[in-house]
Amino acid sequence: MRPTVSIILCLLFTTIALAADKNESRFNPKLKGCYLGIIIEETKEGILLKEVSDGSAAESAGLEKDDIIVRFGDWRFKKGTKKFQEYLVNLEPKKIITQVLRDGSELDLEIKPDPAIARDAKEIAKLISKNLLFRKKLQNRNSDLENSLIEAVRASSYRENAYESMNEIVDSFKISHTAVITPWVAKNLFGEGDKFHLGLFLQIVNLNGKDRFFVRSMMHGSPARENGLWIGDEITSINKIPTLKSPRKTLAGYEHHRKMYTIQIDKGETVEFSFRRNENGSIQKSKLTANVPLSAKKSIEKSARLMPLSKEHDAGYIHLWNLMSMSNASALRNAMNQKFKNASALIIDLRGRGGKVNVIRSISRTLKEQKKPTVLIIDREARSAKEMLAHRLQGLKHITLVGEVSAGAVLPASFFELSGDAKFMIPNRGGDSQLLRFMKNTRLEGRGAIPDVNVKFELPFSEGKDLILLKAINILKKDTLGKLLRI
Repeated sequence: MRPTVSIILCLLFTTIALAADKNESRFNPKLKGCYLGIIIEETKEGILLKEVSDGSAAESAGLEKDDIIVRFGDWRFKKGTKKFQEYLVNLEPKKIITQVLRDGSELDLEIKPDPAIARDAKEIAKLISKNLLFRKKLQNRNSDLENSLIEAVRASSYRENAYESMNEIVDSFKISHTAVITPWVAKNLFGEGDKFHLGLFLQIVNLNGKDRFFVRSMMHGSPARENGLWIGDEITSINKIPTLKSPRKTLAGYEHHRKMYTIQIDKGETVEFSFRRNENGSIQKSKLTANVPLSAKKSIEKSARLMPLSKEHDAGYIHLWNLMSMSNASALRNAMNQKFKNASALIIDLRGRGGKVNVIRSISRTLKEQKKPTVLIIDREARSAKEMLAHRLQGLKHITLVGEVSAGAVLPASFFELSGDAKFMIPNRGGDSQLLRFMKNTRLEGRGAIPDVNVKFELPFSEGKDLILLKAINILKKDTLGKLLRI
């Protein structure tokens, strides 16, 4: 009986594993919906092809203008049937037989439809081709952009892979603020108000030829930060699936080359992470639940704290998670007027995402007018409005800029809606010329803000140690003791 029991148990565990994988795969589903590359009109006889796009799946199959589709797979044209467009929405993009009327004769053709997301590829190519910033680089390309994007989609079987493949092509232009924003990120991380996620961001680092995922940043007050994860932890698996293969990871960085990811999760859902704190350490586990409403303002408020410099002096520390709303600027002012009122110095953490010009103008005034010794922290992930703010304040007598050269990504961006709730981000002006006055007439695009004191940040297995922050504290210890000469 033992072999039979073993077989039954094996089948049981296999079934459970398959069910778990299927549940996870909802975050990275197989591509569905069909894009044929045609313009149609419904007639009494069937679906009339008014136009067939060059290079489309329809053209490749031999469909021609003025053909009339009467059958497509198991869809038939007759009164009361589901409309053709509705049928295509949920159809799997695989080879199928279509029957058309041409010059009074019936003709069967085999067609391999493109996934519906190919429509996004065409729209992205159109937006890039119309943007003056890309003109020269488009002329130097060896291949047609639209075809390259569509081929990337055709080579993908799953949604997240398709978005990432398109991002690789878009990122090859090396123009900041140009990226496909995946649907989950667009819905759960963009815009104002409370969002339910883990407040967790991972970065790929290639160690010994292998891509590995490390915690790069966490929102203050988030499930990730409150439940035991540290910056520098290696995330080895998510719900027992290796991180590299997890359907939950989705590209969260503005540009693909940064390889920054976040984890998709439903409101109220719990996810188990396996992680390693140091290279040779044991695997630990942590369960995180998306049950806390998160916002940039709440993260900023939660980050505010006093850090001791000496028996007599404290520094007020605050991390400006992003600068997208004037309420975030208010959170800084409130901290300075209340929690930091008696602080001897300030540490303003500008690492991470950017913001809006009107917000950083307000913050700039606030920090310029106060005269406490102040350290602004930046790193290579500080970008856009944050690096503009850092550069703007650099050189003031009471301010020191500490960390790494920032991203050099300051082009103002516009966002365009794509199908399937994705967005496309692309610069909306010719360079940073309209922002030059704020940046003291220095072009930061491709250059970045350059710190007064350089501190290199090493991510893997940093065990929560923040060398840039430690340097900021040491500088302010000397400053408050009068050991720094400011002229």
